[in-house]
Amino acid sequence: MFEAAPKPTWWLPTLGFFLFLSIELAMFAGPEQLFSDPSVGRHLRTGEAILDTHRVPRTDPLSFTHAGQPWIDYEWGFEATIAELNRLGGLGLVCAFGTALFAATMLGIYRTLLQAGFSFKVVMLVTSLAFLTLHLHYSVRPLLLTYLFMALVVEVWYGRRVPLKRDWIILPIVFVAWANLHAGWAAALVFLATSVTGRLVDRILKRVDGEEAPAIPWIGLFLLCTVATWFNPWGWELHHKIFLFATTYKSFALWNEYAEPNFSLPSMSAITVLFLLVVIFSARTIRRASLWRWETALPVFFFLYEGLKAQRHVLLLIEIATVPIARDLEVLLRGRWWPWLQDRMERFQAKQRLAGGDAWLSLLLALFVAVLFVKTPLVKRIQIGQSITPQAIAFIKDHPDRFERPLVTTWNAGPLLWNLRPDFRVSFDDRGDFYGDATVFSFVDLYNGAPSWRDTLDKGHFDSAILDAYLPLGQILSLLPEWKVVYRDKATVVFWRARPSAP
Repeated sequence: MFEAAPKPTWWLPTLGFFLFLSIELAMFAGPEQLFSDPSVGRHLRTGEAILDTHRVPRTDPLSFTHAGQPWIDYEWGFEATIAELNRLGGLGLVCAFGTALFAATMLGIYRTLLQAGFSFKVVMLVTSLAFLTLHLHYSVRPLLLTYLFMALVVEVWYGRRVPLKRDWIILPIVFVAWANLHAGWAAALVFLATSVTGRLVDRILKRVDGEEAPAIPWIGLFLLCTVATWFNPWGWELHHKIFLFATTYKSFALWNEYAEPNFSLPSMSAITVLFLLVVIFSARTIRRASLWRWETALPVFFFLYEGLKAQRHVLLLIEIATVPIARDLEVLLRGRWWPWLQDRMERFQAKQRLAGGDAWLSLLLALFVAVLFVKTPLVKRIQIGQSITPQAIAFIKDHPDRFERPLVTTWNAGPLLWNLRPDFRVSFDDRGDFYGDATVFSFVDLYNGAPSWRDTLDKGHFDSAILDAYLPLGQILSLLPEWKVVYRDKATVVFWRARPSAP
């Protein structure tokens, strides 16, 4: 007689649930961290405009330099979501939403490694590395949804021989939503495409057969997910925009998150890359370590290549490489130290794989924590951006007629929009793909006092300037007779330009 397979225990959580719990509780210690990125203010105000007009913006509603020009807002769904949450429960509810997304991503990574059969020490080591790496972008930005959905796609690929019936329903729905939330869906399609291509190469080289590694179902799922991304306000025009976004813009190199990993200090992104490379090459020196198949190597090395060019892509790399790196770590850390402890941990892991309570317990916990958090005085500490003070905002509000064409920076544009909309427009903000390389480089040269600074200043016809205190342009303007310093604090210096004399 065959023994019945053990059934999952619906009420039992894994250790991943307590990781979820710890991230949720950490929100109470520093809620303002999620709002430190200046783009949060821009996202919130754009979302409010969407809710007010019941339309997705197709022209720029935020700047006076590009007012009325066509704009593809591929993050409109995220912006409308956080704007609605802000209306329902203020920034505290937005904070709880962002925290839950990040915690769910980490839970997904943990469960992917757990269900793949890895030992406790390997699961915890790789999950910890993923947490430290993904924490680099821990802010209320649509990237949080990309990391969550990417974790789901990775789990489906590594956890199935062929897609399950529910995958044919859930994944296309996810990609429909994703195409209206953030451009990261393109990275997920690249992951699936490179993985399937690598599998076909393995089949050609006779390293696997069709029964062990089927390809047709995955090709079909990939095509279905690709078609699903067509359901957005711009159709296939969005795909063209994302392609240009990824291949042609040179000004992205100016943003810190698109800089190369810093191996001299090193930064966390550099540590992650070094760790992956050390594990991969160390495992290859051990005979019992299996060679990577092409279906594993192609996506990992593609995103490693992208990560070496821009540290932002290292965050996607760590999600894609979790299972292959865990396999190599199992070989490197294999041993029979403290056999009695290892035996207990193996039995514990077997019980953990039957725990089925993570999803519903985490959902209930997130809802409970959100209700509790919005009622605490901690929400009053939340300030969007760190580059402009409440005193500077109060000064600008007291003189609205002097800031009709203000020169601002990418660091203070978001906080200014948050505090001064709807009557305030900016000259420039962090949407580098919308403004284009020429505009981005001209404004950066202006801030730094490069030789062409005067041309950009004159063409803008600015009546004021709200600058970060450290910028060289502040020192230049203080020497020009038509510009006058009217406000200064540790973060911001504000100038007025002399108005033309009446004839």
